[in-house]
Amino acid sequence: MIQEAPPLRTAMDLNLGESLLGGVYDLYVDALGSTVAWWLGNLTIFAILALAYWVITNWNDVSSGLGITGTRVTACLAILGFTVGQFVFYQDQFGFPTSGAFLTALSTSAYLWWQWYQLEPQKA
Repeated sequence: MIQEAPPLRTAMDLNLGESLLGGVYDLYVDALGSTVAWWLGNLTIFAILALAYWVITNWNDVSSGLGITGTRVTACLAILGFTVGQFVFYQDQFGFPTSGAFLTALSTSAYLWWQWYQLEPQKA
């Protein structure tokens, strides 16, 4: 018995945006239709890759402009760990719902972050 070969895939069948962008791609489809969403999804992926390449090639300028130092990265990771710890603590010990635990942990950590950088001694 002779079977017919499946037709060749067209360029629009390859949809990286749908698998990589997830909910954003669904938003594009709902707002603009499938054809425009395909173009916009691929353009978004290209823009993200171009931005990542630009940041990598200009890392010295980016890090000095944003004030990224080893101390700042360490403080950011510590605050992030503290937020996760609080989230787990609020859910397990106090029985907070997920949204309440997240908002309480986030607001407490944001307050501590603000305090740390407002009360940090300035270099002369």
